[in-house]
Amino acid sequence: MKSIKAFALMGVWSVFVGSVLYLAEAHLNYRDVFWAAGIAVTVLVTHMVNMAIYFRVAGNTPFRWFREPV
Repeated sequence: MKSIKAFALMGVWSVFVGSVLYLAEAHLNYRDVFWAAGIAVTVLVTHMVNMAIYFRVAGNTPFRWFREPV
């Protein structure tokens, strides 16, 4: 259950960042070197924050896709 909460928070954060990039019209200016560098840094920071959110919420236990038989 912790992983589901972490995935939801990561989704909210990613949608927020994506919305900010869209509202800043980054999709129209990505060919400019300064915009491209800014977008790259933004995406990298977004990924790092997503990892921090996951480990803060879910802890060190990874998500299990299949349950082991008891």
